[in-house]
Amino acid sequence: MMDLLRGRISAIYFRYLGAAFGSAMISSIYGIVDMAIVGQYQGPDGTAALAVVAPVWNIIYSLGLLAGIGGGVLFSVARGRGGTGESGANDYFSAAFIGTVIFSALSWAAIVFFDRRMLLLFGADETLLPLARQYLWPVKFAVPVFIFNQMLASFLRNDGSPGLATAAVLFGGLFNVAGDYFFVFTLDMGIMGAGLATAIGAALTLAAMLGHFFSKRNTLRLVRPRNLLIKLRKITVTGFSTFFIDIAMGILTVLFNRQIMRYSGTEALAVYGVIVNISTVVQCCAYSIGQASQPIISINFGAGRWGRIRATLRYALATAAFFSIAWTAAALAFPSGTPSRRRPFSASPGPPRRWPFPTDLSVSSWPRRRWCSR
Repeated sequence: MMDLLRGRISAIYFRYLGAAFGSAMISSIYGIVDMAIVGQYQGPDGTAALAVVAPVWNIIYSLGLLAGIGGGVLFSVARGRGGTGESGANDYFSAAFIGTVIFSALSWAAIVFFDRRMLLLFGADETLLPLARQYLWPVKFAVPVFIFNQMLASFLRNDGSPGLATAAVLFGGLFNVAGDYFFVFTLDMGIMGAGLATAIGAALTLAAMLGHFFSKRNTLRLVRPRNLLIKLRKITVTGFSTFFIDIAMGILTVLFNRQIMRYSGTEALAVYGVIVNISTVVQCCAYSIGQASQPIISINFGAGRWGRIRATLRYALATAAFFSIAWTAAALAFPSGTPSRRRPFSASPGPPRRWPFPTDLSVSSWPRRRWCSR
């Protein structure tokens, strides 16, 4: 277990960066796999339906980050100060846990009882609405799981177990990828199968994270927090900036969805859905920098070690510059995702391919008989 107060900053930072980057990238990659497999089975309507569902994930993840980042920062600051009693670290963990229960109940009720209205608000029409609701149906049963995953991942990083948080996400993500193919194609469940794979994968991730509480390095304890309302207010204020960024992205996606559906239709929204998933990969790089820096900065802030905070900030800014240059160069050099032009395959309709990843990504090359017959 690395000492965040006395260990070498570079080694600690890059270990945390690798864990946070891996976790974020895995989540974004299996989102792309979801869209590829659903698009292959359902066609552009399926891809567009996932674009309509995308703001739901913004709501779920932003609430988990609100409790996780807000509580995690205060947890580490209290540990750095060595506080006990009212200012003890586990007071903030317990308050964040209670806050997550409240957020989970509210979002769960909203998605279960108002899913139709939400999806219509997010850009669905009468064609996309049934597909979006089919995908969301299994997810409804796992809404609290997704929120707790975000909260616990933050606290595991602050409790010195970034590797376990990444391993848990990897475990659930691998099941999600394999489950997508199995449920969508083998069991012929279509878009609902992708939602089922996502829900089960999230449950497996949560189960793996809970293993931290049985390890020797665990310091997280549920206690009765003093001044609960005050601590919930502090957690909300501290985590609000992260929450606001994610919610703002969701609002922007809703506005784009509605305008694209109004002026260009389903096929254009399907293309936009692919772009959203690719942009999520880029955003994950930024998220990983913040998640890697936060535990180190928070605990050293509590201990008053300003030199270590400045050193961590320098590493974070250098990493942000590197990712910015790398992604900008990649986007300019390979705008179509391939360094060389290849002759496209024939777009003539034929028997549907069982392999879920299309060789040619143009809309005309997607298998027709599979999804047009439904």
